[in-house]
Amino acid sequence: MRFPVVRQQVKPALPFIARCWRTLLTLLLFSQCCGAFAAAAGPEKALSQYKLDGWQTEQGLPQNAVSALQQTSDGYLWVGTLGGLARFDGVRFTTFDPAEFADIASLPVMGLMQDAQGTLWIGHNKGAARYRDGKFERAFAAPAKADQRVWSFAQDRAGVVWAATNHGLARWENGRATFYGKAAGLPTERLRALAFDRDGVLWIGTSGGGLVSYSAGQFRVFNPANGFPHLQVRAVLADPAGGVWAATAGGGLVRVRQGQFKTYTVADGLPTDQLTALARDARGQLWIGTWGGGVSRMVGERFSSLASANGLAGDHVWSLQADAHGEVWIGTWVSGLVRLHERPFDWLGVPEGLSNDNIRSVLHARDGVTWLATAGGGLNRIEGNTVTTLGKKQGLPSDEISSLLETRDGALWVGSYTAGAARLAQGRVAVYGSAQGLPSAEVRVLFQDRQGTIWAGTQSGLARFTGAGFVPLREAGAPTGSVAAIAEERDGTLWFGTAGEGLARYRGGVFKTLGTADGLLSNWIMSLHLDSAGSLWIGSNGDGLNRLRDGRLSSIRPADGLWDGTCLGILEDGAGQLWVTSNRGFFRAALSELNAFADGRAGKVASTGYGPGDAMRSTTFAGGLQPAGALDQAGRLLLPSTKGLVIVDPRRLPPAERPPGTRLERVLVNGGGSGRPATAGLTLPPGAATLAIQYSAVTLLDAERVRFRYQMEGLTRDWIDAGMNREVSFPALSHGVYRFRLRASLDGKRWSEPGPALAIVIQPFFYQTTWFAVLLTGATLAVLLGLFRLRLHRLRLRQVHMERLVAQKTEALRQANEHLSRLSFLDGLTGLANRRRFDQVLREEWSRACRAGTPLALIIADIDYFKRYNDALGHPEGDRCLAAVAGVLISHARRAADLAARYGGEEFVMLIPGVDQAAALLVAESLRAACEALAIAHPDSPVAPVVTLSLGVAVCIPSNEAAMPSLLRDADTALYRAKHEGRNRVRG
Repeated sequence: MRFPVVRQQVKPALPFIARCWRTLLTLLLFSQCCGAFAAAAGPEKALSQYKLDGWQTEQGLPQNAVSALQQTSDGYLWVGTLGGLARFDGVRFTTFDPAEFADIASLPVMGLMQDAQGTLWIGHNKGAARYRDGKFERAFAAPAKADQRVWSFAQDRAGVVWAATNHGLARWENGRATFYGKAAGLPTERLRALAFDRDGVLWIGTSGGGLVSYSAGQFRVFNPANGFPHLQVRAVLADPAGGVWAATAGGGLVRVRQGQFKTYTVADGLPTDQLTALARDARGQLWIGTWGGGVSRMVGERFSSLASANGLAGDHVWSLQADAHGEVWIGTWVSGLVRLHERPFDWLGVPEGLSNDNIRSVLHARDGVTWLATAGGGLNRIEGNTVTTLGKKQGLPSDEISSLLETRDGALWVGSYTAGAARLAQGRVAVYGSAQGLPSAEVRVLFQDRQGTIWAGTQSGLARFTGAGFVPLREAGAPTGSVAAIAEERDGTLWFGTAGEGLARYRGGVFKTLGTADGLLSNWIMSLHLDSAGSLWIGSNGDGLNRLRDGRLSSIRPADGLWDGTCLGILEDGAGQLWVTSNRGFFRAALSELNAFADGRAGKVASTGYGPGDAMRSTTFAGGLQPAGALDQAGRLLLPSTKGLVIVDPRRLPPAERPPGTRLERVLVNGGGSGRPATAGLTLPPGAATLAIQYSAVTLLDAERVRFRYQMEGLTRDWIDAGMNREVSFPALSHGVYRFRLRASLDGKRWSEPGPALAIVIQPFFYQTTWFAVLLTGATLAVLLGLFRLRLHRLRLRQVHMERLVAQKTEALRQANEHLSRLSFLDGLTGLANRRRFDQVLREEWSRACRAGTPLALIIADIDYFKRYNDALGHPEGDRCLAAVAGVLISHARRAADLAARYGGEEFVMLIPGVDQAAALLVAESLRAACEALAIAHPDSPVAPVVTLSLGVAVCIPSNEAAMPSLLRDADTALYRAKHEGRNRVRG
C-alpha cells in the first residue's frame, strides 16, 4: 500500500488513509525485535553487540585446529593446536623450537591447565608435560602400547593433579602417576573431561560411558539407564552453586545437582545437541561450544547463539576460555582462534533489524519514537523493540534519506539526497522537489524557526517554505552553495553553516557572512549547536571548534586539547558535557572547561575520546547534515555512523583505561639461539655485545594498541619511544653496567610505572680496567701509538666480523625465504600441491585453455569412509593412508602440465589439460584401481575391506573466467553421484 503523493499542495486526508495511518507505520515493510534500545540499561547484551577478532596460521598460529586454551596467571593465553603449542600475548604467538623442546614443540595438544603452584600442565598425544620458569619437562605417559592421549586435567584441594586420558584416570602425586581403569570401577577407559565441584567431588566425562563421579574412593556412573541422557560427554564444568554442568555429544547440556539431572536441548534454544566445550565468564554467564552450531551463551534459562551466519569464523567449536578481562576465546576446528569482546557501547544496525547500516541522521520525536535516515535503506522508525521501514514503496521520494525534522504541529519532514523533501502528516505524504521551489534536489538540513517558518538547506542554497511550496532565497549575502547546519538564537537570529562559504547570519531580513578573516577556523562548517547558556558552537571539517558569544569568536584546536579537529555533530547532555562526533570516533569535553579556555582562563582543554580501540563497528560518523545526533528521553546519546546507530549512556561510560603492566621475556645475545629468559641479571664476557630484548604487555585486552617506552640506564637518560614494537636491539654495547627498564601505555598519555629492571653487566677487557689505565699514564708516546694502532686493528677486525655476520644472516634469510616460498605451495603431509597452488594453477590453465580452445579436465577424488578409518585406527594411521593415496596421484600425474593436489581433508584433485571426457575417465578409473591395489586394510568400510576411492570427473572447453567455478561444481556433482551409487567408482 502506498501513501498518496501530493506534488504541490497537501489535500484533505482521505478517511480510509487517515484511519490506517498508525497501522501502516508499524506494518509497512517488516518488523523485527531490536533489543539494543531496551538492553542498553541492562547487564546482558545481545551477542551481535560483541566484536569478533580472529587469528589463523597467517598470524602465527601453529595450526588452525585449536584444541585447548588456558590463560595463566601471568596474563598469557596458551593455545594448544593439532600442530603444537603456542603462547599468545595478544599480538604475537610464541612457538617453541623443536630442537630445544622436542617433546612438546609440535605434538598435538589436547588439554591445558595451570595448577595452584603456577605450573602449566600440557596434555598431548604422547602423555603429559609440565612447563614452569621457561622449561618443559615430561610428567607421565600411559604404558607404551596404550593410547597415550591426555585430554584434561583437574587439581584437588590437596594439590594432587588428575588427568583424563585414553587409558583411564591418572593420579599424579610426588612425581608418580597411578592409573585407574575398568577394574577400579570406570565404565570405560576413554575419558575426555574432568572437574571438581565445590564439595570436592571429581566429575569425569567419558567417551562411551556417560558421566562418572569419584568420591571417597568410589566411582558412580550416570548413563541413560539411570537418567543421564547420553554416553558421550565432551566437557564438564563446576557450578558455583553446587554440582556440575556436562556438555554431551548428542544429548544436549545437562545440569547435575544433588543427584538430579536437568537437560537443555534444541527445544530449549540450543542450536544443536552436539556440544563440545564449556566456560564461565566474569559475569557468571555460561558459554557452550557446539559442533556445527557455533557458540551459545546461557543467561538464566535463555540461550543465544553466534555462528558463521553472524560472523563467527567457524561453526565447529573445540575449546573455550573466558579470560580475566571478561573476553571469551573460542578455539575452532579448522578456522583458528576467535575472540569475543563486548563492545562498551550499544549499536543498532542490520543485525538488529535496521534496513541499512549507513545512518545519516537521527531524530528522537516528542512521542518517544526514534527516526533514522539511512543512505539507501529508506527511513527507519523505532518504537519500543520494533523497527519499521518506510521508503519509496510507501510514498517517500527516495530511499536515500539525508535529514529529518519534527515540526511543532507533529508533522515529520524528510530530506533526501536525490529527490527533494517530503512532509508526512495525518496519513499523507506531500513531496517537494525542484518544481516546488527547492534550489536543489539534495536537501542537507530542514529547520523550523521560532516563527514557525520551515527552512531547507540544500546543495545549492537556502529555501523557505510558504505553505504551498518553497521559495529560494536570492538576497545579497545568502548562501549559494551547500548549507550543512542551521541554528537560531533566542532573539530570532538565524545562523547557517555552509560548506565553503563560512557562517551566514540572518537578522532583520539581512544576511551577513563571517569567514576565516573574522576568526573562524575554517569556512567549511559541519555542525552548529546553541548551548544552554546561549553560546553558539561551530564545528569545522578538521580544524576544531569555534565559540561565538556576545559577537566574539574564540577557537579551540586539537593542539589545545581537543581529541579530534573534525566536528561532524555536536550534542549537549544533561551533565554539562559537550559531545562531538568525528571521522575517527567521538569525544566529550566539559562545557565549563571549554568556556574557561575560550575566555582565556585556562591554558588547556581536557577531552576524552572513544575511537578505534573501543571495539566500535565503525569510527566514521555522519556529518554535513542535520540532525547528526540526538538525545532520547532517558538522556542517552544517539549517534549515527556508517555502521549503524551508536547508543551512548553518559551515566554508564567505560572506565578510564589504565596502562597495562609490562614483562620482559627473553634476551638474545649476538643473535644466537632462542635466547635466555629475561628474569635475572645478565653478565657477559668482555667484548662488544649485540643484544635484542623481547618484551610484552600484561594484557590481552586491546593488546594491539599498546605502545612502549624503554630506558637503558648507562646508555641514555631519556625514555625512548618504541611505538608498538615488542623487541628492541642494541647493536654494540661496550663494557659497563646497564639497567633496562620498560613502560607501557594504551593512549600514549598515561604510562605504567616501570617494572623490575633487567641488570646487564658487560665485563671489560684487561686493558679497559682502571689499574691498566694508571699504568698507561706512565707509558711512552711510542707505546701509546702502538696501542692506538692495535685498537684500530681490532676495530677493523670487528668491522670485518660484523660485515661477515651480516652477509651470513642475509644469505640465511634468503635461503629461508626460498624455503618458505616452496612450502607455501606444498601440503606438508602428502607432498602434493596444496589448495592455494591448485587454485593458482587452475586459473593459469583455464586462461591457457581459453586462448587455445582446448579442453580442460578435472578429477575430484574422495577416500571412502575416511572418518571411520580415522576413528578405527587413529590419526597417525590416517595420515599414512593419506600419504599413500597421494603417492597414487603423484604416479599418475605423468605430464608436465598435470597437477595433483590435496583439496582438503581426505579430498584430492587432479587437473589434466588437453584431454577429453573419455581420456579423463580412463585416468580416474586408473586412479581408483591403483588405490584399491594398495590393499590398505579398512576395518570399518561398508564398501570394501581395503581403502577405496570415489571419483568425479568433469571436462569442459573454457570460454571465460566467470564460468570457471562450473568446472569444480560439475566435478563435485559427479563425485556426489559416485558416492550416492555406492562409492568405489568413477562418475562423470
